[in-house]
Amino acid sequence: MPGKRHGDIAKRVAEDVRIRRRFDLGLDQDSDIKKALPTYKNLAEQRRRELEGGIVIVGRPTFKEFMAGMCKGWTGSLEKVDPDEELARILENDNHFDEPEDPREFVDDAPSHPPSRPSPISSAQAPIFSPLQTHKPTPTPPIPSPKGASTHGPPSQIPPLSPLLLVPFTNHIGLQQIPLMIWGFFNQRHKVRAGAEAGYRLVMSNTRPIRIPDNVEELLTPTISDGDKTHIPQPSLDLGDLDFDKDGESYVKSSLSAMPEEIEKLRTKYYETLPAKLATARELTRGIREPTKAELENPPPTEVELRAERSKKERRWRDDLEGWEIIKPSTNPLWDERFRNVLRIFIDPPQDESEVDHTKSS
Repeated sequence: MPGKRHGDIAKRVAEDVRIRRRFDLGLDQDSDIKKALPTYKNLAEQRRRELEGGIVIVGRPTFKEFMAGMCKGWTGSLEKVDPDEELARILENDNHFDEPEDPREFVDDAPSHPPSRPSPISSAQAPIFSPLQTHKPTPTPPIPSPKGASTHGPPSQIPPLSPLLLVPFTNHIGLQQIPLMIWGFFNQRHKVRAGAEAGYRLVMSNTRPIRIPDNVEELLTPTISDGDKTHIPQPSLDLGDLDFDKDGESYVKSSLSAMPEEIEKLRTKYYETLPAKLATARELTRGIREPTKAELENPPPTEVELRAERSKKERRWRDDLEGWEIIKPSTNPLWDERFRNVLRIFIDPPQDESEVDHTKSS
């Protein structure tokens, strides 16, 4: 389950859980073509095979994203939500693409009368999404939900889940960690041994219930200052298996903590330059002026292209912020009490006395 950016794994896990819940409730079924395949397994067989296997989680960031996706998947709605359509509804009324009452107000020196020469692009030739035809984009109607999808809330109990194989991993990044990178390059045997031991636990399939303190919800709840209403992080506490690979977070680059501020700077700069680009696009589309030589050689983006660009940038910024909020060192993994009796962890199998004696002698 690879992820190229922070938050990708959490979204994938949440979507997989949503699909599983729909299948378990009978809201969705496999297609007849899939059922005709010789390798097809019915739902009961699929669930049995999942429990016989496991889920490999490498590193604490992956563990945090996995837990965030599990909590969202087992708590969220069963309805399919298109992220692009959801973002479009959010951005629909943010006024960045609103038109002034007089289109000529886009530029101070706009002519007070139509150009004497024929405009290069007439209103009949304008794109279908041109502001000449629509003052505001028509909101996309929501996708109708299948009957019964909205009537099923989060389950009170979660069915048995595949056990987790937790594999520690620290990714050394930055100039200050170059000595550790060099040491790791010449000591690959430690990584090989750790990987072999993890694979051994997976093959032997010896598991135990996840260990979480009984008062974990109180420990994970931050306190709030009465003065400025800011969150005060809890002191270092033992969270059981939720502390998996926590020591590796001390190596996270401190510069990453400035990600929200950097994204806000990029957003501010982008929206400062957007009005000029939008004015140029509308002037050329409506024939208010002729394109310059430079604009003929490199046509500026149209309003439709500017809208698509803005949506792409906002999606990237929001996804990066959401992913960072999940994995940043000051954030603990999410937890749901329904996982207490269903999540299990792969551990080393018990050794008999002969194996222990052999280990000591060697």
